[in-house]
Amino acid sequence: MRFVRATLLMTTVLAAFCGAQTRYFGGIDLGSKGTKAALFSSMRTPEGDDIELILGKTINTKLVSSMKDGRFTDGGIQEATDAAKTLVDAMQAKAKEENLSNVTYYIVGSSGVAAGQNKEELAAKVNVATHIEMTFIDAKSEGYLGMMSAVPVSRLTTSMYIDIGSGNTKLGCLVGGSDSKNFKSEEIKYGSVSGRNRARELNHEDIADGLQQVMKEVADKYATDSEDIPCLRNRQRIYWTGGAAWATATFMHPERALSARVVITKHDIDTFIARLKDGTWNQRKPVLTFPKEMSEARQAKIRAKAEAGRQDVLNVFVREDLLRGVSLLKTVLESSNPSAVIVFGRESGFIYGYAEEHYHDSKSENASR
Repeated sequence: MRFVRATLLMTTVLAAFCGAQTRYFGGIDLGSKGTKAALFSSMRTPEGDDIELILGKTINTKLVSSMKDGRFTDGGIQEATDAAKTLVDAMQAKAKEENLSNVTYYIVGSSGVAAGQNKEELAAKVNVATHIEMTFIDAKSEGYLGMMSAVPVSRLTTSMYIDIGSGNTKLGCLVGGSDSKNFKSEEIKYGSVSGRNRARELNHEDIADGLQQVMKEVADKYATDSEDIPCLRNRQRIYWTGGAAWATATFMHPERALSARVVITKHDIDTFIARLKDGTWNQRKPVLTFPKEMSEARQAKIRAKAEAGRQDVLNVFVREDLLRGVSLLKTVLESSNPSAVIVFGRESGFIYGYAEEHYHDSKSENASR
């Protein structure tokens, strides 16, 4: 009887996954520096949601860097609004080109942007320009949804997640199950851009010294806060997302340009930081090595993707911001578990998890017809 019940349960689960439908989403992560669009397909599988990116595009703005006294400036709001409108138009055009129907579009302000005192003014402008209601997310939810999109189901309760954004850094781990109530979270108030600003405050004449002071602040606070969240110190795998993670994977492992996940070693991090410091990070010609059995066509595809990724990074980031972002990861690593395996999740981030959490099982009024 027990065997029959188990068989029936397995058959039901497999049938559910076999009948799963592919759904299409167009999400915008309106962040502190970059406004990022992702038009993608999603299908439920036993190991999580199978994501395929159809169009990805980022537009940098000065929304947060131009803030005054905790408020967005009119110019910053207009720049972010224009970026959102441009990206929505681009996703809708691509969806039409690909003959995609019933695409659900949504715009979410990151937790860093949500801290703006006049965020409602930003949302109102975006709503009028795009005809899509803009919402906001807090740091804990952003971390949880990011983790759900980045980590395979089988590793959810044995891994840690870190997302280093422009405005802040979100960390977390699951204890006792994969529900959001089991998510233990921590937020570092610095990201790649806000960390740069803080470094300048601490030592305007010597930014490098200011950065060291920022990292000491981060290490001290993380050491104290993680005493109450042991999983932030003891997990053997760390899944890393955000612009600094993307840049590190792109420049240190171009041969993995088509891989959904890329393992990044401590040596990779140390090497990339050294190259960022001495200014040679963007001057080295990529060296790609492939297995002998790999076809020429596959190699050519990887080379093209690697070069496109390299150019995208160069168009989005300056050296100083990448240095702060990667240094944050190194600081957390040394303060938690220096021997942990670091994994970059390519098509990962809260914007993907947000779709699954809010829209996967219901139709949205923002869906295109």
